Amino acid sequence: MEQKNRKKKWLNTLKFFAAYLVAAWTFLQFVDWVLNRYNISPHWVDILLWFFIGISPSLLIYFYHQERLSKRMIKLREKIFIPLNLVLLVIGLYFGFGNSDLGATTKNISFENETGEIETKTITKEEFRVGIPIYGFKQIVKDSATDWMRYGIGKLLYEDLLQNKNLSPEFEHLTNTTTKIREASLFYDFYVDGSYQKKGNTYEITAHIRKANNGKSIQKQTFTGENFTSLLDDISIFITSKTGFVESNNSLNYIDLPIGEFMSNSLPALEAYANSDYTRAYDLDKRFALAYLEQAKLNTIYNRGKLETQDIIDKAFTLKNYLPLQKQLEIYIQRSLAYERYDEAEKQVKLQLEVDPTNEFYNRVLFAIYGETKNTESFMVTAEKLFNDDPNPYSGLNLAEAAMVNGEEDQIIEALKTYEIIQPAIGALKIEPLILKGDIKGARSVFEEYKLSNPKNTNRNRAYDSIFKYLKDNKPKTEDLKQFTGIYRSQNNELLLEFWIQKDRLVRFVKNQTMDILVPAGPDAIGGGFIQNTTFHSKLIREDNGKVIGLYSHQFNWNNTSEHLHWRLDDHIIKANQAFENKDLKAADSLYKIAIEQNPKHSYLKNISAHIKYITSKNTDAIQLQNKKFAGDYGPRKFWIENDRFYYKRKGESSELVKVELLPISENRYMDLTRLGTIMEFVEDSSGKLASKAYSYVIGEDLRFKWEFVDDETTKNYFLKD
Repeated sequence: MEQKNRKKKWLNTLKFFAAYLVAAWTFLQFVDWVLNRYNISPHWVDILLWFFIGISPSLLIYFYHQERLSKRMIKLREKIFIPLNLVLLVIGLYFGFGNSDLGATTKNISFENETGEIETKTITKEEFRVGIPIYGFKQIVKDSATDWMRYGIGKLLYEDLLQNKNLSPEFEHLTNTTTKIREASLFYDFYVDGSYQKKGNTYEITAHIRKANNGKSIQKQTFTGENFTSLLDDISIFITSKTGFVESNNSLNYIDLPIGEFMSNSLPALEAYANSDYTRAYDLDKRFALAYLEQAKLNTIYNRGKLETQDIIDKAFTLKNYLPLQKQLEIYIQRSLAYERYDEAEKQVKLQLEVDPTNEFYNRVLFAIYGETKNTESFMVTAEKLFNDDPNPYSGLNLAEAAMVNGEEDQIIEALKTYEIIQPAIGALKIEPLILKGDIKGARSVFEEYKLSNPKNTNRNRAYDSIFKYLKDNKPKTEDLKQFTGIYRSQNNELLLEFWIQKDRLVRFVKNQTMDILVPAGPDAIGGGFIQNTTFHSKLIREDNGKVIGLYSHQFNWNNTSEHLHWRLDDHIIKANQAFENKDLKAADSLYKIAIEQNPKHSYLKNISAHIKYITSKNTDAIQLQNKKFAGDYGPRKFWIENDRFYYKRKGESSELVKVELLPISENRYMDLTRLGTIMEFVEDSSGKLASKAYSYVIGEDLRFKWEFVDDETTKNYFLKD
């Protein structure tokens, strides 16, 4: 009899529980419709689903004992289990969804347009966008004419998909399946790649949407046609529709401009753009607004020259209406930076970060502003929020840099442990944090393991080979780092470096870039950087009396190394430069005499002093006649007068220099304030024509300097006037 009653109770329990499941599922469907209808966070469906599942044990107990419980006859185990079930469920939901945005999926942003009017746009919040990593496309039949499309297809698709703020695309130059799975599975559910070939005039592109954890193709489609850009537009639609986002009357529908309209219809121009040769891209297509914008960004990041950057961004500004709204706003930001209106740029970039919190360009601008003001705390807070909102390789590197700058290397080491399980190679990011902790043995172990796993990455290893060689027998001291502090100016462009001590470590700020940390690499050398990206090694340059006057730096990339000379600016130089910028030539002349006396190897100081003496000894008309005499084209070199100023630019087939203003230092010699290590000279050739030649201030043996003129088969440096 007891067994029969127990069976009956179980049947009733299952009936009630089945009814509960049906009711819960129906309710979830209704909630999902409401959330979609009114653009409210879909996380509520997940919360309710887990709540309904999590409360099931207590419900089963209640359904089974409902006769007794309805009479309030509750046993001790039920008094303990049911409340405990609820408490654990609430705690689990809090940790699972506590950082999730449970409000609207959209937000309104307001901005000032070019006419000064306030516009308001509704956009999808970053958290509710579908992440789409895009990798290289494989070339089926070898064809040098279309080889650029291996990465070009992915890069152009990335630009196209950026228009849709329901999506969050990423682009990486990867074609190896193993690496793609390792990279994508860290943060995404799927990734996009494919293959392509050209048959006669017809392009055939196959796009795959693959599972991130195993690379299996879950959606694919082949697109065929003669119009390459139209095929890419069709592929964008395919990716959008097959990756979890479905447009409806209740979702935000963004304008989708064709690639040929907002970029270019010229395949050679698109090829140049895909290869990051933006100057060639806009030379081939004068209305290629996006190419102007990207080149202006690069010029600013690498401090190539203010005049050139202003010219380029002004061209982008006149063509901005060809671009999607987001890119138009980027032009506003970049123009503010080019004209050094930093307050305006900060206001604009913070507005854009509301639209795209993880956008690399916007965050780089903001981090550069933090570096200008040494606002390391805001750097940490912003980087941490950026990573929490959207964990990806870019935001992870930012967080690692911010953590080290702020003395929080333990935090980044702990954070990396989680991701190391999925991707062991990411453990190499611990090298610098471990050094800062004083765990040199542990850092070296990680470094040696990385070298074994990446035998081809020998060039970028060089910085850490030097660091560990020094640290083997030397313990880093804060006192040893103080000799590096100060401001340094590149002699090849307008880049400034600033070093200071904070929390017992040496912080470096690269103007228009970001703050990072360098560690001892010798008694008068420092180095560092992320070994997966770029590493650095810098050695102090001293006067004979031991005074620090500069840095000789090496930047180690994957397969090349660049060398840079940076002059240290002491107080005498800074005061003289300020007087010269303020056009107080009399004060500048006196101050430069003192600066030269204190820094005799700073040869460019003598050039500025010579310029002041020369223009104050000549009248304006004489200077203009001299400039007019030398103006003209000299092969790839062009000299011209604009608004009574003398300008120079060199543009060859394989290289291009930035526009600079030339300042006379004698009757036939000129300097410029962008490339301090260059002097331009005009001479009369034996043929009777004028010729131009350039001298460079170079580092010789034992870090000794000299002015040098080189003109040979590899370096053409002597050009006759056309």
